[in-house]
Amino acid sequence: MPNPTARKLSVQVRLGNKQKALQQAATVPWRRLEEAASRYVEWHIFILWMRRIAEVQPELPNVVLTVLEARCPGFLKNERQEKQKRPRQQRFLWHPLEEWVADNQFSDAKAEGWFDALMYYAYKNLRTEKAWTLWERTREISRRQRPPRWPTLEEWTDQVTAVDSLSQTGTESGRAVEALPNVEPGRLSRAVSDVLESRAFALWAGCISEPNGALHEPALSAVRGRYPRLFPKQPAQPVWKKSTFVRLVRAGDAAWRRSAREEGWYPALRYHVANHPRYHRLVHYNQRCCAEWEHARPISYPCFREWLAAADEYCLAQHD
Repeated sequence: MPNPTARKLSVQVRLGNKQKALQQAATVPWRRLEEAASRYVEWHIFILWMRRIAEVQPELPNVVLTVLEARCPGFLKNERQEKQKRPRQQRFLWHPLEEWVADNQFSDAKAEGWFDALMYYAYKNLRTEKAWTLWERTREISRRQRPPRWPTLEEWTDQVTAVDSLSQTGTESGRAVEALPNVEPGRLSRAVSDVLESRAFALWAGCISEPNGALHEPALSAVRGRYPRLFPKQPAQPVWKKSTFVRLVRAGDAAWRRSAREEGWYPALRYHVANHPRYHRLVHYNQRCCAEWEHARPISYPCFREWLAAADEYCLAQHD
């Protein structure tokens, strides 16, 4: 297997401070963050395509030059000028290209202070993992024998999509990638959305119930309406504790978890839920509500739909 040192260093730099990234993430709407991270993944696939070719063929072929000119206007002209200024300095083209992409395509994230969060979620995206794996697998082959024709960006992107295993097997992301062929993307997306909502419901129920106290009536009614068999009517009301939360989570996940395990794509479902920016936002908002309501319980609590809408819109001010 090719030496993955370059990949490891790159990932370590971007994922080295998870706490900082998640703090930044809380300052921007999660939908905007998700969209920006997905766009960066597309750019990163492009950068790795260019890098794979540039490492073997310093004089870039037209298949790359044409795309670079179209996607990154002015970049090549600037690089030629830099090379003339410092003819003896070795410059790896993909380094300034990464900087160009960050400055020109994601300037809002840099200016508003959430670029680290964007990078964190971009590198958690399985397409990024697959792109690195493809780069690693083709790098040494291309160095030993230059291919008769370099792939176009579209062909490279299709090859990334087709990767069905990672170089590092046995990891959480590796198991998720291996499970992806067992489920259609649309079905996986629906499952992730449903599971996230069921997690949100469990978090909401915990917010409006006091620890080790009787499950708050609005929450109990909502739970019985959603999961009739979970807490059948009985003289004593259920008590809210950690095990209650776990039961709600498992009840909400049950249908999709069963299908995913039977069909062999549960690792993909679990990975996408655990690394989704909405999930992290729900947890953050839950913690905020619990902290505030511990000191001053509101006269009335929001219903689940109201709480979920507020959680989805929730952002932390930069100075908080």
